[in-house]
Amino acid sequence: MKLNKLLLAIGLTVALYSCDSASKDDITPAPKGKGTYILNNGNWGSNDSNIGIYDPTTKTLTADAFKAANGQNLGDLGQDIISLGENIYIAVNGSQTIFVTDADLKIKQQINADKDGARLSPRYFTTSGNKVYVTYYEGFVGEISNDYSVKLCPVGPNPEGVAVAGGDLYVANSGGMAYPTYNNTVSVVSMSTFTETSTIEVSVNPAKVEASSDGAYVYVSSFGNYAEVPAKLQVITVANGLVADLDYPSVSAIAKGKDDILYILCGGYDENWNPLPGTVYKHAMKANKTLGTFVT
Repeated sequence: MKLNKLLLAIGLTVALYSCDSASKDDITPAPKGKGTYILNNGNWGSNDSNIGIYDPTTKTLTADAFKAANGQNLGDLGQDIISLGENIYIAVNGSQTIFVTDADLKIKQQINADKDGARLSPRYFTTSGNKVYVTYYEGFVGEISNDYSVKLCPVGPNPEGVAVAGGDLYVANSGGMAYPTYNNTVSVVSMSTFTETSTIEVSVNPAKVEASSDGAYVYVSSFGNYAEVPAKLQVITVANGLVADLDYPSVSAIAKGKDDILYILCGGYDENWNPLPGTVYKHAMKANKTLGTFVT
């Protein structure tokens, strides 16, 4: 599902935005929990993030399905989407809100987390058991329980991705608001005590993390500083905390697919904003070895 979101969102953005001016009667009702959910960020401050649902059986797209289900816009900067049981969780970063919906994207609950009187901004999700974990850009990771309450643990500055391995959370601390002196650590948070137990030094500006299903390896993609420090993919061996570089050029995104295959999107832009060639590679996560090119 994550890979579909990554690949389909590129090709379907135009289709989704072409329906922005349509009336509610023009929008096909969302499929009953069947299909791929495509979250589009939207533009900063524009309250125009949206979700499309692609049904692979009928090959049809329900554009802006959240608005169709609720009669309201999703909000400012949709950041991440994940499912757990019968619920779908949607992080809307700029609006500092998490929506919990059913499969048709009908709102069941709205979650807002605060610390010292300030509203927190959700970023990325992962799940373990019956709980959802989410990073908050103000320097926290949150644990969402069945009653939708949120417990917070301080981590590093401006955390992004989060993954579960060996009973711990691995949180990428980007330091994204401290340009040009980004952070370069991953916080290890015990899920039993929900406290940070250690940090692991990685490359500059870490963004996304994915863990192998056996908990042996955690993969970290970092953006670098967009100049002399390049974007990079690294692997943490959980047993000893050692970090090794992997030989993939200009990594811009990673996504875990079926059978523990890590899909690695390489490309993006150089320091002068010239586009770089784009390739998606495959990597066997449990064996920690390359599987070559998926698509160019």
